[in-house]
Amino acid sequence: MYKLRTTNRHGNKFARFISNRIQICVRDTLFIEIFRIAVLLVVTFAYAMFDLFNNRNLPNYFAYSTVVAGLLLTLTYPYPTMLYSLALAAVIAAIGYITYRMGLLGGGDVFEFVFISLVMPTQIIPLLIRGIQFNLPFILSVFITAGYTTVLVTPVYYILKGKRKLGHKKIKVDPERLVAGCLIFIMYAALIIFTTYEINYNIVGILLLFGAAIPSVIILIYEKYIYEGMMLMVYPSKLEEGDMIATNRMHKKEIEYFKSRSRNFGRLVTKPLMNDISKVKRQLPVYKNAIPMALFTFIGVVVSLLVGNLILLIFF
Repeated sequence: MYKLRTTNRHGNKFARFISNRIQICVRDTLFIEIFRIAVLLVVTFAYAMFDLFNNRNLPNYFAYSTVVAGLLLTLTYPYPTMLYSLALAAVIAAIGYITYRMGLLGGGDVFEFVFISLVMPTQIIPLLIRGIQFNLPFILSVFITAGYTTVLVTPVYYILKGKRKLGHKKIKVDPERLVAGCLIFIMYAALIIFTTYEINYNIVGILLLFGAAIPSVIILIYEKYIYEGMMLMVYPSKLEEGDMIATNRMHKKEIEYFKSRSRNFGRLVTKPLMNDISKVKRQLPVYKNAIPMALFTFIGVVVSLLVGNLILLIFF
């Protein structure tokens, strides 16, 4: 009996030791997770503020330091998750760089996306809606929400700017685009019906789809005026590195002229291009009034933390 009690006593001590270690690990893991979320929110908010109030110019030291901070936070993950985070960030960086060189994305946006991928590689369980997220990349949730928000805001933001440029001129609607817009709306309606009756009746999903339908139609019909709101005519001497030239709004002869002055001519303004055409006295259409993407990225981060992936919210 004595030996049995001794064994039981040591067993209880061991069980208490393991229990204490588990509680410490859980507490430490929770603290690290809260710290990651806090850093993620603060940094993406800072990106948004630079985009809004610093003429969309992002200091290089800030962009590089956020990537370093993301790498340090990645090291706090278990080894498999750390490797996944690094691989995901590398893919995002590669795709982002190609998109940047094509003149379709700002350099600061690429740094921000890499930072997000490092800090939060997979979608966590949402804070408001306890739904399974299938370990999808968190950056995917951010892209979807940021894109959705952009679709909602773009028509109002740019059509008003374009209308100011037109003054008292009437806005003309292209009949072909009107028909295309109606077809897009029908497609959205069909998707809503399919989602309701074949997948799952989800009032939130229906509202999200309907909310995207109308702005999408408006963007398609009034694309010309949206572009007008985005552009400013700028002399080459006033160009800034990272500006995007609206080559799709230029005549073929204009493009050929600038290509004859610089082999670096394209959508993206680079230093070599600026040096080549700085003395040219012809104006260029430049997307100087670009929509503040970093603001929508921040909204995407907040919404993704609260409710998760919007696609899953719509269909599940």
